[in-house]
Amino acid sequence: MKKILSLLILTLFICNVFSADLKSVCDGLSKTPITKGDFTQIKTINAKGRTLKSSGKFIISLEGIMWKTLKPFPSNLIVTENAMIQIAADGKKNVMSASDNQIFQNISKTLRSVFAGDSKELENNFKVAFENKENGLWSVVLTPKDSTIAAVMQTLELSGSSTNTQVTLLSLELQETSNNKIRYEFSNQIYPKELTTDEKAFFVIN
Repeated sequence: MKKILSLLILTLFICNVFSADLKSVCDGLSKTPITKGDFTQIKTINAKGRTLKSSGKFIISLEGIMWKTLKPFPSNLIVTENAMIQIAADGKKNVMSASDNQIFQNISKTLRSVFAGDSKELENNFKVAFENKENGLWSVVLTPKDSTIAAVMQTLELSGSSTNTQVTLLSLELQETSNNKIRYEFSNQIYPKELTTDEKAFFVIN
């Protein structure tokens, strides 16, 4: 699947909270195309009533997304436009086509498009429900129009905050068609101008 998805929103806070549209959100996020920080992933398995939790570090960039899980077991998952790279704790690397896991591929493409400032692509591929909230908080619910994406994903909801100087992504929640739910909570974000040499190497397929 070659479609590049996009997403997100922005509310400006300058003494008072102003309403924002989707374009201004994507434009704001494109000013910081690299985001690094900590994540907590909570997966709820509906059929079994179980909750699985993991945590670690993340990188969102135009090259792709890296999830560096530290707990409960160390591992790296790198998702680019065309490939998924899994690196085990012992350093063993497994490279797969991104189409083998549409959930991670869709999240990766959507976030990378957002940070590229592409609101048009988002609106072309999703029904968008955008909401400004109090104190500079916002949320956007994306419902896929494409039947291939809709076959695995019901909705993708992003939430965050914004001030006059920074838009911050705080959480991402994906509702699967199986009724399983994956929620990511983000914290301690930083916005470097470029990736380090070691970080760039993670996104190289070899």
